[in-house]
Amino acid sequence: MNKEECKRQHLDHVQGVITRMAGNSFQIKGFCMAMATILGALYAASFRCELMIVLALISAACALVDAYYLQLERKYRELYKRSVAKMEEDRPHKEIYDMDVRKIKMNYWRCLFSKSLWMPYGIILALLLIWLFLSCLHPCGLPTICCK
Repeated sequence: MNKEECKRQHLDHVQGVITRMAGNSFQIKGFCMAMATILGALYAASFRCELMIVLALISAACALVDAYYLQLERKYRELYKRSVAKMEEDRPHKEIYDMDVRKIKMNYWRCLFSKSLWMPYGIILALLLIWLFLSCLHPCGLPTICCK
């Protein structure tokens, strides 16, 4: 394999990791939305407040895991940029083909509070807050048909 083919293959590997991290993030969001739908339907049938607490915990856990995947994805995007720059400078092979992202600094909290995470999880949070607000307004909670 020639030098150019090795460089292209290395960039393909990095791009593959980026794609997997984005896919994992998408699957976590899908799982969370499915759980929100299921727990919302169960709550509508039983009016058990515990289900909303479980939904809040599941949403928080999914957001934390999703932020981790987003952080890794951003680290590998930075690795891709650095690899391309090193290839253009014609650096030694050991520097070019390094896939270790531990030395790349990426703030976890910035990932956690990014727009791509707050859109899906913000919707769930907003619905939970509306439910909490409405249940506090009425003495017996939601829905009003429970009071006789």
